Amino acid sequence: MSEQKQQFKVNFIAIITITLATWLILVPWVNSIKIPFANNQNGVISLASIENISPYTDYLKYIILLLTPALIATLVLNVNQKHCKKIFQVLNHRYTWIGVSGFLLVVWLINTPFNQFKISSTLIDSFHEGEFLGFLPNFLQLKKPFINTVLIHGYGVDVLPSWLAKKLANQNNAIALTRLFVNLENVITCLGYFWILWELINLANIRKNRLKIFLLSCLLFCILDGIFYKFDGRRGTSFIIQLALTLRFFRIAETRTNQAQWLSILIGASIPSSFFYIYDRAIYFIAVYLGTCILSLFLPNKTKILWIRGTLIGIIIASIFSLIILGFDQINAILSQVLYWGKYGRYISFIPLPPLELTWTSQNFWLSIFVQSVVLVYLLLDFKNYNFKLRPFVQSNFVIILLGVSASVYMRITLDRSDIAHAYHGALITAFLGFYLIDLSYKTTIEPQLSKFNLTTFQKTFILLILATIILTEPGFNIIKGIEKIVQLPQALSTSNEALLKPDYLEAWQTLKPEIDQQSCFYTLTSEGLWYYLFNKPSCSKYGYVLYAKPTVAQQKVIQQLNETKPDILLLTNEMWYQNPWDFVLKSESAALIYQDVLKTYQPYKTIQSHWFWKRSNQPLKFTQTKQLNGSIESIPTQAIHQRDDLSIGGWSILPQQSKPADAVYLSLGENNQLIAVGQVNIPRPDVVQVLSNPKLEQSGWMIRVPTAILSPGNHLMKVWSYDSKTHQLTQIGKSFNLSILD
Repeated sequence: MSEQKQQFKVNFIAIITITLATWLILVPWVNSIKIPFANNQNGVISLASIENISPYTDYLKYIILLLTPALIATLVLNVNQKHCKKIFQVLNHRYTWIGVSGFLLVVWLINTPFNQFKISSTLIDSFHEGEFLGFLPNFLQLKKPFINTVLIHGYGVDVLPSWLAKKLANQNNAIALTRLFVNLENVITCLGYFWILWELINLANIRKNRLKIFLLSCLLFCILDGIFYKFDGRRGTSFIIQLALTLRFFRIAETRTNQAQWLSILIGASIPSSFFYIYDRAIYFIAVYLGTCILSLFLPNKTKILWIRGTLIGIIIASIFSLIILGFDQINAILSQVLYWGKYGRYISFIPLPPLELTWTSQNFWLSIFVQSVVLVYLLLDFKNYNFKLRPFVQSNFVIILLGVSASVYMRITLDRSDIAHAYHGALITAFLGFYLIDLSYKTTIEPQLSKFNLTTFQKTFILLILATIILTEPGFNIIKGIEKIVQLPQALSTSNEALLKPDYLEAWQTLKPEIDQQSCFYTLTSEGLWYYLFNKPSCSKYGYVLYAKPTVAQQKVIQQLNETKPDILLLTNEMWYQNPWDFVLKSESAALIYQDVLKTYQPYKTIQSHWFWKRSNQPLKFTQTKQLNGSIESIPTQAIHQRDDLSIGGWSILPQQSKPADAVYLSLGENNQLIAVGQVNIPRPDVVQVLSNPKLEQSGWMIRVPTAILSPGNHLMKVWSYDSKTHQLTQIGKSFNLSILD
């Protein structure tokens, strides 16, 4: 009786497992089924008829999900055991693992890192894509571009992709080609991740099933990407390769001396060279390198000498070549940029960590810190076990300490920019530390017991189905989408620049290009590098992105260079980039000095869609008063506000003598009428038309975003002015008002 119960129990678990796994595999495919609605003979207008989906679609899904798992479960549970063994022998073969896993990893590379910037999609993010497009004119047209350009990341990230595309484009498709090279940089970085996983498995001294564990680690890394961490893409390329080289050096230093010697020289040469690729990660690796040099002092003399001597030789050789190629002045300019970012970077982009909560989002910020803390506790306790003797302790825990240092350094990404994307990136090296700890656990606890494991056919089937379920539900392993991307790649690469632009950007570019062609340079306060690329003009200031010119010294430099180059036309703002993309601080606040100088020296020129271009003025603004009705301020704040509060004021404004809406409205501060903000007059006001009986005044409404962050606590006198472009004159609207800012 008991044997029958046990047999029933085993079969019941098998049935549930196979049915559930089959069901999970089927659901994504079944849910995509759509039966056409066909002819609407009953005349009912509903979601079914509009979307052309028959109501019987869900019935078909139900039947498939009801019957298919049962059929598969019946076949699996009644299959011949000999056939099962042959199938599992094939599945367990080395070449099967390599073929299947390798294919899935290639698909993931295509679907994820290679698809970060979709090659043929409309260019919407002119800020981030402008970062790898907008610096190209500087490096093609300026004699010593590093002196006259403050790069955001570095040459390899900001310039190299667009430079390669420019050289290789045989038609007007350079933007599509640039996206291709950016995505290829992402792929190279991810290959570096797999390399690190391979080195960690070997450093853990795993001998049995090493290849299978490596392939499973790579697959697991892909599955967990976007859950606990996010691939760092092109920005992490140099650091990841340097870390992989470092791990490999210490793995082979004692056994393959010649290779280790060349590796150490290569690592040393990569240290100064990496500054040409990206600034911040180059600094990160210097910190890791210095930490590694200290750790190497406790390793055997042979390893220590190989590491320090080889890396120093590499550093010296690469530094000499860099000086010869670029010259001292450009190298000095690069170092000054690195110092600029080191001094001001965290202040420019800082976002504080969010509260610690029991939510999925919260773990992205705090989990990596927790893991690093746990590892540190372990190391301290293990140090005690070694009786506080550094040499044996370091030799035993060298890789853990090295990865811990690297993870701690990489956390700067999260700590300086605590938005969700950068929290993902900062956790990346902590993930490698976790993988290495898992490898060590496998080596010490599972590997010695492998000979005792004898899995039944059911257990093997169960594991296989679980793996298949996980793989099939991971979007990055979607084979159909991966094949589609490769098949569509040639056509995507032939997409013209015009076809990739949003209509408003295309119109603005084509309209103003003839005029801007007459300028030696161009400038935009929107921090969109795309405009420099489209107009093929270098930035009039070394700080091409106003967003990264927040420090007073940088803003003063921008003002100086704008006054020297005197560009006739610049772009002030548009509907998207009037504020910073991550902290929502207004450009009139974060770049107040630049913004206010432009308000004094330029005047409104052309508005194309939402893009507001301004033209340089040779005469100063005139401030006047009038007794005529020229508008109204309708949303004056009546209560005190804080500096960080959002505040907009609005109303309507006209030019009475010309019987038309004002050309713009300005906001001034204090008795000296310091201009601090400006707004367009383009909001429909049918009430003004009705009251004044003039249809020409339809678009007389205005709105100004008040830059409250630049106002000190206390009371401030504010005035609003209507602008007449013909006379270059400002006329006050209504009465002045006081704005009270709280401490």
